[in-house]
Amino acid sequence: MQKTVRKILRVVANYDPDYYDMYEDANEAFFAQLYVPRILQHAEAAAIRPPATEPGTPPAAGSATGVPSIADRRPTLLEAGCQTGRLAIPFAKMGFRVTGIDTSPFALRRARAHAKAAGADATFIQGDLIERLRSRPRPQYDIVVCAEVVYLSRRYGEMLEALAGAVKPGGLLCVSHRPRLYYLLEALRRYDVAAATAVLTTSEGPFGQSSYFNWQSEEELRTRYGALGLQWLAMYPIDRLAWLSGADPAKLTEAQRGEWLKLEHRLSGETGMCARYVLVVAAKPQQRAGQGVE
Repeated sequence: MQKTVRKILRVVANYDPDYYDMYEDANEAFFAQLYVPRILQHAEAAAIRPPATEPGTPPAAGSATGVPSIADRRPTLLEAGCQTGRLAIPFAKMGFRVTGIDTSPFALRRARAHAKAAGADATFIQGDLIERLRSRPRPQYDIVVCAEVVYLSRRYGEMLEALAGAVKPGGLLCVSHRPRLYYLLEALRRYDVAAATAVLTTSEGPFGQSSYFNWQSEEELRTRYGALGLQWLAMYPIDRLAWLSGADPAKLTEAQRGEWLKLEHRLSGETGMCARYVLVVAAKPQQRAGQGVE
């Protein structure tokens, strides 16, 4: 489709037939269920949970009494690189106070439409991730989530630093990365031994038809997160079985996808780096008495 027509459709009708909307895509909705429960598990362990409310009861306003309202006491969650709200909206529906950041105004318009249709209260803002976070240097969020974004950025070191800086003491940073093993196996599938050798000897560069990716081993990731002053909690494979088998979860019934998810979660502790992505969950240590926020 011609670019001009696509631009008009995006602005006027909020529609682009060629756009890959991750919120609407059946496979991406499936993979989201590999992220969300794992993040919630660690949020619960860290006592980061939305306050309980009676069904149908609106949050009470606290401004007149000085007591924070239920809305104000909701834990804050940032999805950095949120696209159309694939992860932001599920967390908002659970009661988190969610902010999504993305560079694409079209993606954010669709995210707002999806959130409204889902009855989810979320804020979506446009801008460069690093610059947005650096403009507010104080930690702001109980949980920061960045899924399937960092591996595309040449500034991934700066990006991780900015993401870590946005986490409150006692909060969580949850970021997905491309494991080195993913690119190694992809290269060998194509019988490209030279590319496989390059993957083993570098951590970033061109691959296949694309001009840039970055990838890491578990040791490299642990070193990087430690240098940011974060406590490594866990690493989980994201999409191991579909990637390795070449199967399409969208072709399964809902019941079959449910069983597939159980398999993915049961295999979490085995060959963790052999997956399309890995999710790292790290914690920012609590602030010590008399210690200021960095």
